[in-house]
Amino acid sequence: MKNKPFFILSLLVLSTGFSMAQEIRNKVEKDSVILNTSEKHTALLEAYVNYQKARGDYRIQIYSGALDQTEELLINLDESFTEWPKSIDFESPSFRLRIGAFKTRLEAERNLIAVRKKYPAAVLLKPQLIKNN
Repeated sequence: MKNKPFFILSLLVLSTGFSMAQEIRNKVEKDSVILNTSEKHTALLEAYVNYQKARGDYRIQIYSGALDQTEELLINLDESFTEWPKSIDFESPSFRLRIGAFKTRLEAERNLIAVRKKYPAAVLLKPQLIKNN
């Protein structure tokens, strides 16, 4: 029975410490955003997808010049490039014939090598961020 006051005192100290730990934990959860691992991954994936949507694709520019020559080249474009999207873009003072929509630089550079066999002046264009107005 000599140890009874010591036992009660230690039990009292432990219970007080436990209750304070619970209060601190609740305060941290209320004052800050705590993400578990799957929420972090989801948020990161969503940010990456949004960036990919806002970022354009790599394209290959075949020609830059007058509109009539650009249109003629578009009509006579090599049949091996038919599966890629084609467009004529105007950037003052000339029209530019551009093909392809490549997601990665590696894919774009591989296709640029094939395009340069037919059109040696072709250049690779880096993707531009699409601005939301």
